[in-house]
Amino acid sequence: MATEPIPAEKLPFSDPNAWDNHAKKYDDAAGRSSRLGSSHLISLVESLGPSLSAPDARAIDLGAGTGSLAFLLAAKYPELPILATDISPGMLDQIQTSPLATPRITTQVADMRTPIGGDAEEGAFSHVFSTMAIQALRDPAGEGVLAEWARLLRPDGVVAIGIWIFDEDCGPHAIWQQAATAVEPSYVNPPLLPPGHWLGVSELESGLKTAGFADVKAEIQQVGFDLGKEGFMKWFWESGNPSPLERQQSFKGDLTRVNMEMERLLDEVYDEGRRIPLLVGLAVGRKPRGH
Repeated sequence: MATEPIPAEKLPFSDPNAWDNHAKKYDDAAGRSSRLGSSHLISLVESLGPSLSAPDARAIDLGAGTGSLAFLLAAKYPELPILATDISPGMLDQIQTSPLATPRITTQVADMRTPIGGDAEEGAFSHVFSTMAIQALRDPAGEGVLAEWARLLRPDGVVAIGIWIFDEDCGPHAIWQQAATAVEPSYVNPPLLPPGHWLGVSELESGLKTAGFADVKAEIQQVGFDLGKEGFMKWFWESGNPSPLERQQSFKGDLTRVNMEMERLLDEVYDEGRRIPLLVGLAVGRKPRGH
């Protein structure tokens, strides 16, 4: 029997409260890898144009989190107006209170599935960015989300998206899988994302093309999750990030033993947590005139 897709709003990573609870600790772990991915994404945008330094350039960051991308843009293009949106007020609070905050970055609570409203006006932006957020949505091309993002853009405007690559080499989750099955061999690790959500760069690239974007470019970059053993353990067990919380709740055995096995793996396999692989997929595309 076919399983009905889980509504996006019922997924743990689509719950504003879950991210509010994690906001203050996000930059300690995932924020580092997100910043590296964002830096590569900005470089990919620069290879496509139009320039982010143009006098009329204006950017929106959908699912901005704690500002990994927005702060990089503000540092590189100090005259660029940036609107940062997120479903989590707690995440946006981190942007507003950061030492890196600037009047050029404004914030707005918004659902990235239907982002138009408030300061997010139709046709108001030269660039639409989103990093490590769109995977919370099921089939963004087929279900019309990317079409909504295109409405935010001017003709010839650019969309730029980054995603985590969730495969067997995704280090943070491979460590959990290895530790959990060492303790309980019958344990079945739940999928990282439900069916229909994007797992890799090929889905991202084809999704942009399906949505009608032109001049699509895509690439994969290794950013790593190299937090060190102590940093990784704090992220997994103490940060409140929805992803490891979901893993822990799915395990019915002795989590203390899993914790110990995880420490062993980090020491022996992952260079004391200094070499944890994590890839990002990046893609950009242009809104055709008349589209």
